[in-house]
Amino acid sequence: MCDTSLGGPRIRGRSASSGPFAWVTGARGSKGWLACLLGGVLGWGSMASPAMAAAVSPRRPPVTTARDADADEEDEVDGGTDPSALPVTAGDRPTRAPTHADCGHRMPLYEHTVESGEHLGIIAGRYGVRTVELVALNAQLSDPNLIRPGDKIRVCPEIFPRLVQRIEHEVKPGETLGAIAQTYGLTLEALLEGQDGAISNPNHVRAGQRLVVWVDGGLVPDFLPPEPSAKSASSKKKAGGASRPRVSVALSSSEHLHVKRPSAAYGTSKTIGLLEGAVAKYQRSHPGAPKVVVGDISRKGGGHFRPHLSHQTGRDIDLGYVLRGAQAGGTRFRGVTEDNLDVARTWALLEALLDTRQVVYVFVDYRIQQRLYEHAKAQGVSQRELDRLFQYPHGRGRAHGIIRHWPSHRHHFHVRFRN
Repeated sequence: MCDTSLGGPRIRGRSASSGPFAWVTGARGSKGWLACLLGGVLGWGSMASPAMAAAVSPRRPPVTTARDADADEEDEVDGGTDPSALPVTAGDRPTRAPTHADCGHRMPLYEHTVESGEHLGIIAGRYGVRTVELVALNAQLSDPNLIRPGDKIRVCPEIFPRLVQRIEHEVKPGETLGAIAQTYGLTLEALLEGQDGAISNPNHVRAGQRLVVWVDGGLVPDFLPPEPSAKSASSKKKAGGASRPRVSVALSSSEHLHVKRPSAAYGTSKTIGLLEGAVAKYQRSHPGAPKVVVGDISRKGGGHFRPHLSHQTGRDIDLGYVLRGAQAGGTRFRGVTEDNLDVARTWALLEALLDTRQVVYVFVDYRIQQRLYEHAKAQGVSQRELDRLFQYPHGRGRAHGIIRHWPSHRHHFHVRFRN
């Protein structure tokens, strides 16, 4: 069972800011887990667990969509099955609570409770903001480098906060802690952390033993959509932030960019300007680098865009990883391998995008994150900054970092800019 706040069976829950685990994207290789966990904003169904019955979200019917002739399998698909499972960000829709003046009336203000081991970089990455923004909002911090468990940190969250809930997993015969952790998208260390010292030897667990796991419990109530009765013109004006910008500016191929599908490359003026500026910066630092391959952004005017779950507001961009060897300079997305990924140039492109200070999140396959993380660390990026930027190595099931795992991002990465 995984619902507490939206009408399902009630189990013990707590805020994402007060638990060791955040939202879980599902088990690798287990579509049943993924379907259950992709409940999100519209309501969380029962959690499929060896000790609990499963209630999965209905699948979408197959969609036939025109694809460009050079598209590889999966390279234009967001992955996942339910748009409500995507991180909800400022400007996506109105919120139940009114927006706050300290957040520029873009979203409600949220108060994060500091957990053991957290620093401002970790907190900033969870909510898609920058550390300097947290410092500006929290004048009560005499030393931003010295925060303690239980401290309250004010946040204007670009990625809306989520609850986490406590469930129990009953160990099956033959299961190991490592396999159980992988099922929930956690590291072994994170799973052990949730047991509060009850497991002295991680190599010895017995069938029937019950483990505590913290899973996604949906959005914090203030960040849910407004109640149906409250959707009057006056309440819309108060809740949720500014209206959406026009999706009317076309991105064109250029000396440094190859646009795969011009009809699907419309964005807001801000998005297109930020992308072009970031690519120009990247090319200046890496002269002679292959053109950046741009996939879908939005259709002209925005709106639902199959087969994508997002790409509706002109703020989402699919970009190809920079490749080397025989595949360097190609005009299509290719699956990344150990041999063909140009780690240094891909990281440089990501850095240029992040340096705009307008990126909310980036979807990168977890295994590719590892290589980028290790490269960035070797280049001297501080541990605090790595903690802010990367979900790796905390587990693909943790709501952690600007750069996060999402299914079907082995061929390309996905950038969302602020509204």
